[in-house]
Amino acid sequence: MTPRKEIIIAGILCFSALLLQERVSNRFALVTNNFLRLILVALFPFTVMTAISILAHPLIGTHSFQKWLVLIISFVVFIGAIIPYIQKVLRPTAGITMRILTSYVLISSFTFIAITSKTFGFPFSYTVPLVPFAIILIFGILMYVMKLWGYRLPRWGINSKVNYWWLFLAIITALLNWGLTAGSWSRLFGHFDLAVPQTAIVGIVLTIVWTGLKEEFMFRYLTLWPLLMMKIKSDKTRVLVAILISSTIFGLYHASNVGHQSVLETCLQIFAAFGVGMVFSVITLYTGNIWIVVALHSMIDLIGYPITNSGPFSGSVSAYEIEFIIITRIIELVVVFLMLGNHRVQAGIKQTLANIRAN
Repeated sequence: MTPRKEIIIAGILCFSALLLQERVSNRFALVTNNFLRLILVALFPFTVMTAISILAHPLIGTHSFQKWLVLIISFVVFIGAIIPYIQKVLRPTAGITMRILTSYVLISSFTFIAITSKTFGFPFSYTVPLVPFAIILIFGILMYVMKLWGYRLPRWGINSKVNYWWLFLAIITALLNWGLTAGSWSRLFGHFDLAVPQTAIVGIVLTIVWTGLKEEFMFRYLTLWPLLMMKIKSDKTRVLVAILISSTIFGLYHASNVGHQSVLETCLQIFAAFGVGMVFSVITLYTGNIWIVVALHSMIDLIGYPITNSGPFSGSVSAYEIEFIIITRIIELVVVFLMLGNHRVQAGIKQTLANIRAN
């Protein structure tokens, strides 16, 4: 039986599609149209995958081979349905704000798609086949859409103007965040061993890698790249404004945790994310490469995983944790502004600005 919730979602999707206009004549109509477009962006992939999973459910047997076969066929059908969606809904999106919002909504909607793994007889976790496939698919679609919007794909190499001493300083500054897991100043400078979690290591690694990929794609690619196209004459000013906005959004993104931690802990987490977001943004712009910060983000989260659910942002906050966060954020901001004011770093950033646009 089709759940009532899915029927209601499909009805909202159809209604929104009927109201969407190709051309708008005034500001109110533009705002309405953009809102309807975001509804389509959010609901279409989930609705299509839900419909496919409902139709495919009677074909799923008890054997693993049958589940895999039905799963593969279902995803082929899903990809075929997504192609016109990309061309008709995603490609026409115009404006920096709308493109950033569209990217956020799209990447969030694919998390719900992965939940349909239960329909195919797989439990929902990062180790089941549907979830990694959904992750790969969403990043592929996002990169393709960014290219349709006129932005180059993330590079594997780094800019030729990079001075490795500055890059090393920025990386070390980001890795200072490992010290938060020490728990006290005496342990940090006395006997501090980095601890990687040993239980369910595969699931933890996949979770951490997904978090690093998702957040860095969202804030250092899908957000930072469009912001660098703002109509500001000075490159230095445009870069600074783009870094500040993207890092602020990255910080505020963690405000969603206020439901299961205190306001103080959430404020500290927002401040911490803002500081490390500034460093990650400078590294990305300096090198022209987001994969370095994806690796750094994953490394920081992996070492901090044991305290993620019981540490500085989910329990009583110690004086050490407050002091450490404040001191390291100050160091991060000093390094960021030193780099932005250095002519060698500016040369690398100019290379990135020249390489962002695909046309």
